[in-house]
Amino acid sequence: MLAKRIMVTHLITAQVDECISDVLTRMRDSDLRMLPVLHPDKTIAGIFSTVSLLSHIVPDYIVSGDLDQVSYAPDMGILHQHYTELSTQKVAVALDKVPITVHPHDSLLSVAASLASFCKHEYVLVVDDQEKLLGIISAGDILDFLQLTKQGDGNDA
Repeated sequence: MLAKRIMVTHLITAQVDECISDVLTRMRDSDLRMLPVLHPDKTIAGIFSTVSLLSHIVPDYIVSGDLDQVSYAPDMGILHQHYTELSTQKVAVALDKVPITVHPHDSLLSVAASLASFCKHEYVLVVDDQEKLLGIISAGDILDFLQLTKQGDGNDA
């Protein structure tokens, strides 16, 4: 089975110059945790996710483990301040610029292996030779496909 057979092609995306708060609203309205972010030429800039945003909101000294007792650190005030500062900026500042990409003719096994080894996102982006977005495959899409086929047909078409 090839990636192109199970990829989702009705996509919700973001543009690099969009405001973070607008993108978060779109994600919330669509019940999504991540969106592919595109350059004006439709090539992939990266992935914007709730996790990538959190990684920019949580202070570095806490993430790095430099603070022995996180329970003594100011929490909501710092988090709210960082969120407020970031929410008005362009989504490009909080991207994961190294998403997993596959091609339409990659095997389902190869796509599943990429997801399993990367362990940072639940999605791979299916791209053409110019790195333009064609579709998305989630770990759930693969599991749903496997559940529907149960034994598979061995067909690589």
